[in-house]
Formats: sequence, C-alpha cells, structure tokens
Amino acid sequence: MRFRNKGFGDVADLAGSRKGCPVWIAGSDPTLDGYPDDYLDGKESITLHLAHVKFPRASFRYSSEYDRSEYLLRSDPEYRALPLIAALPMYGKTRRETEALLSGNNRVYFHRMVNYLPTGVRGEVDPEFTKWKVAQTIAGKATVWGSHGSCLHTCVYMALLLGASEIHVIGSGHGLANDGGKDHFGAVDAVHQAMRVGDTFSNPKIAYPVIAQTIALKRACESNGVPFHWHERYDSTGERFITINEDELVELRERARRSFPAVKRLYWAMVKRPITRIISKL
Repeated sequence: MRFRNKGFGDVADLAGSRKGCPVWIAGSDPTLDGYPDDYLDGKESITLHLAHVKFPRASFRYSSEYDRSEYLLRSDPEYRALPLIAALPMYGKTRRETEALLSGNNRVYFHRMVNYLPTGVRGEVDPEFTKWKVAQTIAGKATVWGSHGSCLHTCVYMALLLGASEIHVIGSGHGLANDGGKDHFGAVDAVHQAMRVGDTFSNPKIAYPVIAQTIALKRACESNGVPFHWHERYDSTGERFITINEDELVELRERARRSFPAVKRLYWAMVKRPITRIISKL
C-alpha cells in the first residue's frame, strides 16, 4: 500500500524485523490486573487497544476499532508518538475516516483487513485455511488478514510477519479464565462498558467463533513450527496456560448456532462466500 502521509506505511515494512525473537501479545481482559506494570519491558510486544493503558512502553500498539483509538488519542498525549499497527479500514469505517483519525500519528503501519476469512461469514472458522494463511504470512506473501471477532487474531498474523520465534498471549482468555464476569481489566472496564454495553463473552454466539479461531491459530502456528503459549493469568513460573475442555467446547458450539432468513443465506452462497474466498487468497 502507498500513502501520501509520510507517517503511514505498510506492515510489509516490518517483515522479519523481529526475526528469531519471542513476541508477546497483550489483550485487555481482567487477568491483566495480575501482571506487574513492567511485565513487557524488554520484550518484543504488541498491545491490543486498551491494553496500552497497562503497558504504554510496549514495542507496538494495535488498533482495528475506531472508538478505542479515538479514546486513546484523547486520553494519552504519548499515543500519537508511539508506533501503531492498524487495520485499514477499521471496523465500520471507511479508509478515509481511518486515515483521518490517525493522520497526526508519528508512525502507523497498516494492514488490509477483511472480516471473517475465508468465507466472510462470522463463525465459519476453517482450520485448514488458517494453517495455510499462517504459512503464507510466515513466507511474507500475505496481504490480507481477518479475524472472527477478536483483534487478537490479526495480531497473531502480525507477530508471524515480524518473524516471531514463538508467540505468547496474555490478557486474551475470551472468558475462559474465570475472570469474575468483567470484560476488561480494572483501569479500563468502565471505559469499555461506556463504549460497548454488556459482557461480550457471556454470549455464546459471540464467544464461540472467537475461541474457535484462536484455537485454530494456535494449532496452525505450532504445525508451522512456531510455539504458541496461551497464558491464563500471571504467575511467577509463567506456566499457567488456558486449557480447552473439548466437551464444553462442543456444547458452546451448539449454543452458538444461529438461524438466518433464506434471502441472507442465498446472498452468502451466491455472492459473499465466493468473493471472499478469492480475496482470502491474497
């Protein structure tokens, strides 16, 4: 991608720049309260949206959500000066709106985003496609990434593009870490609730696609030789990881089933899936 703004670049500019280094990705769920504020110091790291408040000295910040960046730009004068990785366009916004919001940032690395790859339909997670897209990203050939409801998914691809030797994920338990019913860590939970009413991961229709895609990414990374450590919460050993109960996952999948009118199903079959499958190969 090319830009008129000299502060804008393509994520391809960062390809291999952290080759051989572990990369840490920090979400913003309630378990983040248990981590020391300096936990990411000295680590190659990416913070997801509001996790910047906890770890402002991370290597990179990530944004695919306009309102999150709008809040951080308003509340933290340093946010504009720090390296940012961003989706283009952000969710629900145009390319012009996204670029305008970040026009004053010192350095922004953009990636193209198409939601819900490979079909464009939320919840249609494809482990084989995910494995292929991970390999494509490691090879530096991917130009489009997508997620199934969590910015973590696109950031895993970003870590792979950076050249991560292994990936560590904290603060992104998707409700699996028994986090007391809250959605975000203490310093920003009220901010989040003001933006998005309700506890996101209490709804299986929202939670299941997110969890399924994270599992697919974990397995795809590992099958491509990149260890993926999905940390449950902080402890001194660093060995407390998310575990998946397969029976509970099957039950969650059943509760997440949705029904749609025939017109929408026809549109997906005739238009959305075929077009998105083509784009997903980029």
